[in-house]
Amino acid sequence: MIIGVGTKNPAKIEAVRQLIQESHRDASIRSFDVPSGVSAMPMTDLETRQGSINRAKAVLAYDQEVSFGVGMEGGVEDIEGELYLCNWAAAADRSGHVISAGGARILLPELLAKGVRAGQELGDIADLYAHQKNVRTHGGTIGILTEGRVTRTEMFFHILKLIEGMYAHQKSLQDLES
Repeated sequence: MIIGVGTKNPAKIEAVRQLIQESHRDASIRSFDVPSGVSAMPMTDLETRQGSINRAKAVLAYDQEVSFGVGMEGGVEDIEGELYLCNWAAAADRSGHVISAGGARILLPELLAKGVRAGQELGDIADLYAHQKNVRTHGGTIGILTEGRVTRTEMFFHILKLIEGMYAHQKSLQDLES
C-alpha cells in the first residue's frame, strides 16, 4: 500500500509515519507538494477542513499508484472575537470515499492573533514570537503555546487516528450490511 501525503512538511509526514508504525501496516509514504486550494492562512474551520480535503484528493490525482491520499491543514477560527488555532486532516481513497476530522483548539495569544488578522501567516509570526526558525516544520505553534507538551506531529497523529478509526468503523458497518 502506498499512502500519499499532500505536503513536504516533515512534522506532518512524521504523523503519517507514526500512524503506519502504530497500526503495523505494510505501507510506504510518498509526499507531494500539492495545492490546498484555499488561502495560505485559512481563516475558518470550514476553509481549513476544505484545504485538507483538497490536498488528499490532489494526491490521488497526482500519482495513480497511491492507494490513499492524506491532506493536513492548519488554520484559525474566530470564536467571539478570539482567534483559535485549528487543525484538520482528511483521507481519500480511490473509490471516492473521503473522511475528515479536526483536532484540538487552542487560543492564540493576542500578539499572534493580531498578526494573523493583519494578513500574515501564523507560521511566520510564530517564528518571530518564539525566536525560532521554521516552527511549522517542527513543534508548530501548538508546541510553542503548550511549552512542547503537544507538538504539531502529535496533534496531526491524533487526528489521523480519528480518521483511521472512523474508516474502520464505516468498513465494519458495510461488512454487516452485506
